[in-house]
Amino acid sequence: MEALYLTIPMAMCIAAFFLYVFITAFRKGQFEDIESPKYRMFFEEEEYPQNKAKPNQTDGPTSKS
Repeated sequence: MEALYLTIPMAMCIAAFFLYVFITAFRKGQFEDIESPKYRMFFEEEEYPQNKAKPNQTDGPTSKS
């Protein structure tokens, strides 16, 4: 019986925390569009050119004799 005095308030605090997180995410618009992300993989994306980095100047022998 004594364990209930500790576990019930802890459970209520945890539930209140997750309710707060859910309400915060809902207000920020996290759940507005739940349908289109699962269909996004079917659309073709444009291929962007890869950024080609300049060759590293430190490649090769580094000793200056």
